[in-house]
Amino acid sequence: MHPDTSVVRIHEGFLELVFPRRCIGCGAPRQDLCGSCVKELQLQNFRSRCGSIPVFSSIQYGSKASRILLAAKEDGVKKADDILLSALAHSLHCATRASGIRPALVPIPHSKQALRRRGRNFVGEITDRMATMEGLPVRNIIRHNRRVSDQSLLNATSRLGNLSGAMSVIRHCGRSCEVIVVDDLVTTGATLREAVRTLETGGFHVIAAVTALVALPLR
Repeated sequence: MHPDTSVVRIHEGFLELVFPRRCIGCGAPRQDLCGSCVKELQLQNFRSRCGSIPVFSSIQYGSKASRILLAAKEDGVKKADDILLSALAHSLHCATRASGIRPALVPIPHSKQALRRRGRNFVGEITDRMATMEGLPVRNIIRHNRRVSDQSLLNATSRLGNLSGAMSVIRHCGRSCEVIVVDDLVTTGATLREAVRTLETGGFHVIAAVTALVALPLR
């Protein structure tokens, strides 16, 4: 038997009063993502560089994008995951069109302390979803060698020192293997630089990096 529709509506109304839905971008009530945030989070074509490597991104990092990233990484909000997946896939399309190559994807690994705190490997999971959509292989070949500090608490110079030599490859490539590095956000580029250095030391050819979000200007 189906429950009485009036009872269902009353129950839904009660839940809305106690646990009101709010926009994950700005906190506006009664909507998952408000019109203002939809407009601000429209996909664009941002291209920057990390050393000699082109970096493709789709959404400029700001207060609303920050809330969505935290909702995905810290709280596992599916809507936030989907927004970032869409942005990352758009960045990947730009990268593959520019290079004419469809290589393997290499996600940036989370530190062990971040994995314990969040209970999920966010970048790895979203990379796997994107790879399935695009029919590309994933290579989980980067690992952390040592404990690193939270990058969000450091300035640009300290971030470079924090990550210098912090990563290594799990296996080397006997001949040049083309890959694209994947991360959720690029700010100073310190994490991408260390990942690129690590992969190139292991014999891999990094043709590009892709991120969902970018903090501009990228230094």
